[in-house]
Amino acid sequence: MGSPGPRSTVELGTIVIAGAMPNVSGQPLSGTGKHSLSSLPRSYPVALWELLGKSVLQRIVDRLRGTGEQLVSVVPNEGGSAADEEAWERTFLEYAHHGVERILLVSLGAYSEFQLDDLLAFHRSTNSQVTNLTDEQGALGISLIEAKCANGGASSLRSRLSAFSSCSFTYEFNGYSNRLADPGDYRRLVQDALAGRCEIKPVGQEIRPSTWCGSGARVSALARVFAPAYIGLRARVHAGALIASGTSIEQRSEVDCGTVVQNSSILPRTYLGPGLHVSQSVVSGSRVVHLGRKIDVELAHTGLLSRKGPSAPSRMLESLGSFFGAFGTDFGPGMSTPSRTPASVDWVRSNGFFGS
Repeated sequence: MGSPGPRSTVELGTIVIAGAMPNVSGQPLSGTGKHSLSSLPRSYPVALWELLGKSVLQRIVDRLRGTGEQLVSVVPNEGGSAADEEAWERTFLEYAHHGVERILLVSLGAYSEFQLDDLLAFHRSTNSQVTNLTDEQGALGISLIEAKCANGGASSLRSRLSAFSSCSFTYEFNGYSNRLADPGDYRRLVQDALAGRCEIKPVGQEIRPSTWCGSGARVSALARVFAPAYIGLRARVHAGALIASGTSIEQRSEVDCGTVVQNSSILPRTYLGPGLHVSQSVVSGSRVVHLGRKIDVELAHTGLLSRKGPSAPSRMLESLGSFFGAFGTDFGPGMSTPSRTPASVDWVRSNGFFGS
């Protein structure tokens, strides 16, 4: 995606790195590669999960292209052998070979709303070879690098970049950022977006103040939805269901009769059975992460939750058009918290919410 053409001078190329995070800044990547729930695999960054109709990865690329940048590549970084350069390093060298002057490396670990023009202006003013973006918590995993740093003989690109870390400059960013380290960060980003505290906009139509519906979404006239809330593409909300404030129901999910979803996110193609109460959770298929209790449970054996249609691919895809919400795919055995009862799903009494 976005490969440079014949050799010509191009001021900027961007490489968005999906997967394990390289550290070329010489600083710890605060929040990246760390999860509060051990069952979340590193190969599925939170930035690949669908969020109000579109993944953070897709939003990052759209935002970059919105600034006029057309040379944007998304590459995996799964950690190869010492003999083989990883995909992002190969792309970096290819950019440099084709005349790209500066390369922006964006590790898919944090979401930040930095202004590219400001970063470029700062970088030029310091005559730095490497400029690293930080906020008050530390490095954000974003570096602007002069392509000539790739020149250096037989040494690896990573070692060459590391050599510049001691003389690099730091661009201190004080705008909106989110580490996206775990489901709690994901939920905070959803809530901030619904409340208008960041630039993320839900994909769909605002049918009434702070309530959005994606194309083909259906909400029963006998269901109740309290703003702010999001009902995604072709999602279904049945009669008697209650979607409470701060909730997102992502594409093709279904909330059955009498179920309450409160302060939670339901990821794509998830079915919630009738008469449930889901709160403070992220749910994908039959897997539930309860944020308040910090536990992760698999409820397939209960029949209360399930996945609709095919599950997401087991590996990351390089094509943006093929990205699905990756949380909830096959994690493998032994990863869920053993429980005989649903730790984050409660039955709703028939007269509990709708009896008055």
